[in-house]
Amino acid sequence: MFSTAEWVNIRQRCVSQLFQELRLFPELTALENVQLKNQLTHFKSETQIRQWFEQLGIADKIDARVGQMSFGQQQRVAALRALVQPFDFLLADEPISHLDDVNAEVLGKLMADEAKQQGATLIITSIGKHPHLLYDKTLKL
Repeated sequence: MFSTAEWVNIRQRCVSQLFQELRLFPELTALENVQLKNQLTHFKSETQIRQWFEQLGIADKIDARVGQMSFGQQQRVAALRALVQPFDFLLADEPISHLDDVNAEVLGKLMADEAKQQGATLIITSIGKHPHLLYDKTLKL
């Protein structure tokens, strides 16, 4: 059985999650939501984070309060937050459900590239739209 401290360490170093309901802080800006997690992990540079905002087409929203953004924009912010920590497993629940095809492809590639760079496993659940990636295994239930 793991102690609380051991569970915290596992969560901070081994498992990252992108929740379907996002769990962002609406009163904080997009950048603050991502920085909040990065301040705990010190895993990514400010430059890298800003490049990801640019890649995902939301650089113009970096200082916008999340509560004033569309759900698709919020979904991309939540994805960035999930990527600013080390992980062995990235669990992404419906990660592109509210994105257009172009942004869905960019986000899918970004998640896959980061997982590959970390030697990690990417686990995606989807009942509809899913990233078109080269999956090692696909389970249909």
